[in-house]
Amino acid sequence: MKTGNPSVTIGFTSHRIETIAIAKQSMEEHDIIVTEEAPTPRFTDMLNKKIPIAEYIREEYLEFPKFSWRYYRLLRQLHYKGKQILQIEPYMERLFLIYEMFSDGKKPSDVLDIPVLKEVYTAEKKVTAALLDFYEHSLKSSFQEIVRAVMRFAGVDAERFRLRDMMRAGAIAKVFTGDKKVYVEAGGIHVFLERELRQKLRGITDVKALFLLEPFIRKISGKKEFLPPGDLLTIHYILDKRKNEHFETLQASRSLIYIIFLNKEEMIPSKTIEAPHIEDEIKINEFVSRLTVQQCEELYGKIHLQKREDALKALRI
Repeated sequence: MKTGNPSVTIGFTSHRIETIAIAKQSMEEHDIIVTEEAPTPRFTDMLNKKIPIAEYIREEYLEFPKFSWRYYRLLRQLHYKGKQILQIEPYMERLFLIYEMFSDGKKPSDVLDIPVLKEVYTAEKKVTAALLDFYEHSLKSSFQEIVRAVMRFAGVDAERFRLRDMMRAGAIAKVFTGDKKVYVEAGGIHVFLERELRQKLRGITDVKALFLLEPFIRKISGKKEFLPPGDLLTIHYILDKRKNEHFETLQASRSLIYIIFLNKEEMIPSKTIEAPHIEDEIKINEFVSRLTVQQCEELYGKIHLQKREDALKALRI
């Protein structure tokens, strides 16, 4: 089934229930839907109603089950309308293969002997080391040392995102036939994917960016998008911006406060609150974006051991 001139649309999104209706509108205008997932054995069975969606979600241990159930129901509907649904995420696919090798008793040296797995293993090893370094500092170090650990983690995480997006762009470019419209699902932080796809498909087709949360963000804040401090820092590193110690220190400091206040539970939209996650995140972001490094340090010392609800009550956010 053709839906018009060939093109690629990157739908920048998040695992929020409120994004599904907007994604549906765009997906229906495309021939091929590319999900941000590594291929799984039972995906086709789920699309063809051979297994229930709930069973598939349990088998895959998905982090956002309420979102996932609604999302896969949409994909199933699109599949029955003749859309081609593809899971393309080569970085994660290789990472899962590495996990399987280790579960089968293989050693790191066995992984490093396979070129297509070596770079993924190396990237993950750096990120894991940086994350452990952050956890260690967060337990016993000064605020300044914790902030530097956040910056180190964001730096290696950015390297991982660049590698992941380069791999994915190459794989997506291979499925672009030149006579179909392709919709690509991508998390909001995957800004490097857009750049890579534009380069790989230059002179072949247009690549458009669609921000699924934009209608909600505009309604709440009047802006096109917002980025929390941790994402601002990571994207700064992803795009190879020049070193800016003040900016990096400020965003790392603010991210430590932001993550304490962030509601990590899935919330379902209602008639009165159509985008509960975004409302919550914008409110927190507006607060932390006014904080200086010194204010972050003072606040962190007071609330970092508190539960989110107690920290919010203390500041009346």
